[in-house]
Amino acid sequence: MKKLLWMFLPFLFSGMAHARDCCECSCNPDCCKPKPEKQKPKTPKQKPKMSNKDLIKQEYGKIAQGTDSCVPGAECCAGGCCGGGSDLSQYLGYSEEELKAIPEANFGLGCGHPVSLGEIKAGDVILDLGSGAGIDCFIAAKIVGQSGKVIGVDMTPAMIAKAQENAKKYNIQNVEFRLGEIENLPVKNGSIDIIISNCVINLSDDKDKVFQEAHRVLKPGGKMYVSDVVLLEELTPAQRTDPQLICACIGGALLQDEYIKKLETSGFIVEIIDLDTEINKKWFGNDELPIASLKFIAHRK
Repeated sequence: MKKLLWMFLPFLFSGMAHARDCCECSCNPDCCKPKPEKQKPKTPKQKPKMSNKDLIKQEYGKIAQGTDSCVPGAECCAGGCCGGGSDLSQYLGYSEEELKAIPEANFGLGCGHPVSLGEIKAGDVILDLGSGAGIDCFIAAKIVGQSGKVIGVDMTPAMIAKAQENAKKYNIQNVEFRLGEIENLPVKNGSIDIIISNCVINLSDDKDKVFQEAHRVLKPGGKMYVSDVVLLEELTPAQRTDPQLICACIGGALLQDEYIKKLETSGFIVEIIDLDTEINKKWFGNDELPIASLKFIAHRK
């Protein structure tokens, strides 16, 4: 037996050499290059979670550009304050004349008509928090005339571009649109007569800072005319983190009393004009979400 083994050893080593040369696949010279050591499969890198601000900026940017606005894993965000998918502008108080004047400025994203909440007069300097494509700015610009001025601030570059395009197209010269955040306004201290805002403050993660900034830029005795979404009951944790509800002006909303308290703490006296509790039915066709559209005037102390 040992003799037979020794007889076959040369053939065995010859076969091993041949295996090294041809790698049991072919005699391609590249086939037998040293194989890299096997590495453990890498765990797929997870994309960092998008902040609420970046999510909102992304989705509203898509609306401005006219592209589909969807959050991965959620329904589309576009429509009615990114809410119900329908334009409720006339229900909210806009006249047919206002809507037809600059149709490109109306994306149907509001929950009220802030310009109509209080007096605006010729010569006033108006600031719009979250000006979007500019519809409220253009309405206010007509009222203040060439002796006045309207400044729109929005954090979404595509919205600023759209608003500027609208102003140029319709030759509206007493409006200016600035890229910026409502928590850090690119506006001088005490330079504004009236602030307007339409369904935007709810989107901010730092409403205290928004109200402090509003107080800073308003002249003594200045006012805020605002329409915004507030909660009538607290949301669930799941609703608070739902991407669809966040960009639909609901996930970041505050309880009505908490919202007003923050205004008062920031130096405002609040006058409630209206509380529309039917807005959820208008947006979503049901009353499952405990929301309302709060219309108010905030007087700077």
